[in-house]
Amino acid sequence: MFKPKETIHDRTTAAAKQIVADAHERQVELGAQLKAARLKKEAAEATRPALDKRKSRKGSKR
Repeated sequence: MFKPKETIHDRTTAAAKQIVADAHERQVELGAQLKAARLKKEAAEATRPALDKRKSRKGSKR
């Protein structure tokens, strides 16, 4: 059977596709980490009692 040789263009294309796939995977992982951190922060804020904003201003003259 005839098997065509891999050209320089084919190798470059394969390398570029791999680079793009790796970058996409890193973005997905980072997005998941950021989402987990945001959910953790929101859960912590939900369990914390709400502060009265008027009382939290120290030195405010009204």
